[in-house]
Amino acid sequence: MVEASQNPIAPVALLIYRRPALVRGLMQTLEKARPRRIWILADGPRRDRGTEEAELCRATRKAAEDGVTWECEVRKVYAEENLGLKRGVESGLTALFKMEEEAVVLEEDCYPVPEFFRFCSEMLARYRNEPQVAAISGNCFLPQAARPEGDYFFSRYLHIWGWATWARAWNSYDRTCWQWPKDGFGAYFPNANKEEKKYWNKIYERVSAGEIQTWDYPWVSHLWKRGWVSITPSQNLITNRGFGPEATNTRDASVEVGIERVGPLLPPFR
Repeated sequence: MVEASQNPIAPVALLIYRRPALVRGLMQTLEKARPRRIWILADGPRRDRGTEEAELCRATRKAAEDGVTWECEVRKVYAEENLGLKRGVESGLTALFKMEEEAVVLEEDCYPVPEFFRFCSEMLARYRNEPQVAAISGNCFLPQAARPEGDYFFSRYLHIWGWATWARAWNSYDRTCWQWPKDGFGAYFPNANKEEKKYWNKIYERVSAGEIQTWDYPWVSHLWKRGWVSITPSQNLITNRGFGPEATNTRDASVEVGIERVGPLLPPFR
């Protein structure tokens, strides 16, 4: 067992929109980690929602800016109008990775424990030159009894409620050319069981049809296409506090309690 990592905290990208109270709480968690550089990637208000949403977006940006109470370089990518979850995140991260070699990514409702930043920063440094490793997640949703030994493991699945990656991975992804393969999930994992294939084919058929407008499913399938893996911690490091009617996709508020119960702390990483 080694001592705590001496790697500096990687640059942190915050994906924010219109929930200032959540952002204020998130900034309190960031204050404990004190990253040296923060990117605020903010979507803009929808035109048909009037001045109320414009004010929420303004207040959310101010909450992020005012929450930086330590010495830190802040870079801003602010959309003047609403780009939507898919285009907004993709364009923001593309702008970031033109300037950064690696970064930690947090949406406004994803609250990390302090060890999350150390975990991501150490894994970013350790696997920086391993091209098959594409990303690091802060999430582990496996039951305790099913988790492998050790501090982390490699997985085909990238969970994005708090994650990190390198420019080498993100910049390989051309979001304008994405498509789901004709043979579906089996084109990537022919030995997967029928239930797994059925589950993912159903989701990606909806993504292809435009019924699900999000950035993460196409991004994850890009990793599958390349045969890349992600790092998953053996214990969950993130609580998602954004479930509810104001969320874009996670509107069932009853789910939050179950997630929050998962996730004690990691020891120093072996």
